[in-house]
Amino acid sequence: MMEQQDVTEAIGLDRLLLKERSVLQHIWTRFAGQRFNDDKLRSLRVRRLSGVEVQLAFLSLRQQRWVQAVKQGWGERLYFIPFDKLQILQEAFGDLEAGSVPAAAVKLQQEGRSGIAVDMFNVLVYMAKNRVTMTSKGVLHKKFIQKLGSVVGLTPSDVEGLALQYEHADVYPPHIAIVLDLLFSLELVALEQGELKLNRTALRHWLALSREAMDRLVLLRMMQRYVPGSAEYQHFTWRICHSSRIGGMWYYAQHLSANDKAPLKGEPLSGRALSAEDAASWLRLLTGCGYTDLGMDHDGQLLFRWRMDPCSLLSGSGQDNTGSSGLFIQPDFDILIPPDVPYTVKFTAACCTERFSDDVMTVYRLTRDSVFQAAIAGMGPEAITAFFTEHAAAGIPENVHAALRQWGKEFESAGKNEPLRYTGAVPNDKTAIGAGDEGDNRYASPGYPGSASCGLIRPARSELALELDDSLPDKASIVPDLNRIPIMWTRDWRSYHGSTAKQMMEQALELSAKLEIAVDGSRMEFIPFQLERQPWKISGALYDPDSDSDSEMTGTVVQLGEGEWREMRLVIP
Repeated sequence: MMEQQDVTEAIGLDRLLLKERSVLQHIWTRFAGQRFNDDKLRSLRVRRLSGVEVQLAFLSLRQQRWVQAVKQGWGERLYFIPFDKLQILQEAFGDLEAGSVPAAAVKLQQEGRSGIAVDMFNVLVYMAKNRVTMTSKGVLHKKFIQKLGSVVGLTPSDVEGLALQYEHADVYPPHIAIVLDLLFSLELVALEQGELKLNRTALRHWLALSREAMDRLVLLRMMQRYVPGSAEYQHFTWRICHSSRIGGMWYYAQHLSANDKAPLKGEPLSGRALSAEDAASWLRLLTGCGYTDLGMDHDGQLLFRWRMDPCSLLSGSGQDNTGSSGLFIQPDFDILIPPDVPYTVKFTAACCTERFSDDVMTVYRLTRDSVFQAAIAGMGPEAITAFFTEHAAAGIPENVHAALRQWGKEFESAGKNEPLRYTGAVPNDKTAIGAGDEGDNRYASPGYPGSASCGLIRPARSELALELDDSLPDKASIVPDLNRIPIMWTRDWRSYHGSTAKQMMEQALELSAKLEIAVDGSRMEFIPFQLERQPWKISGALYDPDSDSDSEMTGTVVQLGEGEWREMRLVIP
């Protein structure tokens, strides 16, 4: 189900100590991949664990990189679970009922579009053919924005409700902003000397990928960049990708965040529901990007189905077979490109033709204007003929061959002496990723998509722009100094005078430690939470040390007054 790196990480998860695993599960449930600070960490109540035990487990989780930290300018640390761990934790902790709905009970509302990878591809082709200049304000000219709108299949309605934050929002419509943001954040384009230019190295790497690998990288990038700063929202985006989901099957849009285990008795449920509109907004984006279809049942409840298997999609390594099929040239000058034609070939074909349709079979059309435009960009009629001779599965029809020869003569006689828009702008597919370079493909790295701090759209997770802080506190700074505590308090199981017993309780609260106490003749574990003075009362979680921590009797929040327990002992890790 998972790629090799993920399998290794999953094994690492199994090797965590029970305390570490419990703390990690609580952090994941409450925060998902969102940031939290030391105050929020101290507020965590993990079953059977004192605050000191939680802090020690947390330190170990940081050492093992299940949690990372960044430091803000004034020194405060922010913590978060790394993005590449979230799928592993969803599979491990996110129990999910995956009951599907029969297709006969669903009315199709919106079919997935051709796909965001296709939109990006078409924009890259347009940039290879045309110089894309910026205004003095550093934005694209209006005519280019309008052209991009005609090139991409994504629409404004597909991105409604996402509340994306980005500069020049008055210039770029949100659906165009998303496509540009993906191109920037994947380093496929860059601003240079007042122009938006292709990054040719990145482009060669990108075109060497399969469609599935492209879809995977883009989906992960969208989940990293466009999910609002909400744990519930982030849980939802991973839950709909759960390995139990099967492509082509209809599922209800589950709006609840991932459920934690039962709370301590006496405490309210901590899980919050994600609104139906928020869930619908994300699913509309996925549908506009070609990942899902949307439907409704007879009661108007929203459903979705994956157009591909999400587990297979997310487990791709980025080095899949990119295909080796040839394209087909029709006598009417249409170029038919099957889905298994390598993108390196498809890109070159697109650069010397006009786009006709994007479907399972992509259709381009060879025209006099498209050949002239390719020639101006650096790929003349002879090179075009050689390219199609090599890649046409059934050869070039004679009338097409004759037209290319004639257009070549016309191009030469027209005296086209203007400078090339881009020297070598139309790539030769042979210069894509050679056999010796596959291991260096930036997009094949298991850690990709890497940092999400660059791009047009500001990620909701502002900590991504901060530098990682790998410094760790000394373990001794977490564990209380036993020299400051009477040795009998931690060594002896015995009863104490009332004032001493209260003092031990208050000491445990101050140190975030736990106690063993005798209540109604039973030896129990007690973790204090809160103290009241008049009258003296202390609240905390009471556990039976011999009970199963996963049973229904997981713990009870109680309030103890003076004299309501007898023997006791302070427990320091």
